[in-house]
Amino acid sequence: MTQITPGAIKRIAIIGAGPSGLAAAKYLLAENAFSEIIIYEQRNSVGGTWNYTPLPPKRQSSVNGDLNGSSEPNALDVVTANLPKLNTPMYEGLESNLPHMLMQFSDTPFPERTQLFARRDTVQQYLQDYASDIISMIRFGHEVHEVRPTGGDECHGWEITTKATAERESKVERFDAVVAANGHCDWPLLPKVEGLDAWCKQFPDSLYHSVSFKNPKAFEKKRVLLVGGGPSGADIGRQIARVCEHPFLSAQPKKSPYHTDEPDTRDYSTLVALMPDERAAKFADGSVERNIDAIILCTGYAYSFPFLAPVDPTIKDEGIRALPLYQYIFHIQHPTLAFIETPEMIVPFPLAECQAAVIARVWSSRLTLPNRHKMQDWRESVVRERGAAREFHALKPPLDLEYMKEMYDWSSKATETAACEGGAGGKMPKWWDARACWVRMMAAEMKKAFNARGEARSNVLTYEELGFRFDGEGNEP
Repeated sequence: MTQITPGAIKRIAIIGAGPSGLAAAKYLLAENAFSEIIIYEQRNSVGGTWNYTPLPPKRQSSVNGDLNGSSEPNALDVVTANLPKLNTPMYEGLESNLPHMLMQFSDTPFPERTQLFARRDTVQQYLQDYASDIISMIRFGHEVHEVRPTGGDECHGWEITTKATAERESKVERFDAVVAANGHCDWPLLPKVEGLDAWCKQFPDSLYHSVSFKNPKAFEKKRVLLVGGGPSGADIGRQIARVCEHPFLSAQPKKSPYHTDEPDTRDYSTLVALMPDERAAKFADGSVERNIDAIILCTGYAYSFPFLAPVDPTIKDEGIRALPLYQYIFHIQHPTLAFIETPEMIVPFPLAECQAAVIARVWSSRLTLPNRHKMQDWRESVVRERGAAREFHALKPPLDLEYMKEMYDWSSKATETAACEGGAGGKMPKWWDARACWVRMMAAEMKKAFNARGEARSNVLTYEELGFRFDGEGNEP
């Protein structure tokens, strides 16, 4: 199956009530072409990753807590030990990496007086407000156990097995199409470093992953090594560097644009080995640092879709491999299975809208997909250009801007119909004009200037207050 028979899709399931699932629901609703849209959410609130989950008391006083009796823990056992079932990587002091006027949904601005880089609780409330008009569509406390195609290779629908928290028995329902919007920030991706598992066996209480970081208290007056160079690593490192024993140690093969040079820090490129017998770390330049008390891995997350085990080709546990998707959205073999927000290094809320707009139009038959061979050719061309590992999904700016413009243009070519909400063309995502593109490209510099204000940053509401001016062409100030 490649082309979708007009009118064949009536009942749609969305997995996850985070930002991408909410966006999907709104764009599907706007088509006025589907009989029922249900969102399954295992938590009791919307927001996905933006939900803050405190750690159990034992975990807060110990880096790793209980390893469930394991006498031979590996690194993954250690960094996930004692985590709450619905843990998220949200931490106490988190503020967004993007100015709020950039990250917001196209039809819903953040409240007035929101600081330029919004606090996590502000974003969570924003998402609750955004979801208020579709709350009746969400089945809270429902975990999706399995999504199974019916009809073999020529998929004719999906059977979804769910279990509600308050019920003993699972339930199976049938849908014509499924949106996987469960996110990809909950299963730690660990680096391949010689000696990592051996280190965990000797010092299991000394290893963290950013998935379990909530605040820097566990690192006070300790000799700390941080591994990883993404935006979260930069922010977590900034917090730890102010309370740990100096010098603070950092290993970053590629520094994030959000990285700032903290005082009393030793920066290395790549960690190549851990030597637990010496409680030491060796780096690519041959340097060795000893007497390390704690290591925190800010090395990202793996794609994990355990409920998709029955789908062929399988994508239930892809780690960092390129998913078998067309335009990062449609499963090439089964285009009634769609994904939102698999790209990384992006502006997430607006990108989710762009993808949702395309999904809604394809499934309502206002847009058509190319044949399976052409979709596979697109995927293979991206693999040739960027690689089949994490780079496949990395849309570092300006690639994310180019992609969103392409999705906008694709959506705009849909067949018009009077049934659509918002006019014959339908609900449209944000158009990225020169100013918005400039803000995107300057976001990291703005965030560093924002952080430099210290406690006074909460009073900064606009980037102009930080000295940034758009000159009408997108040049740097």
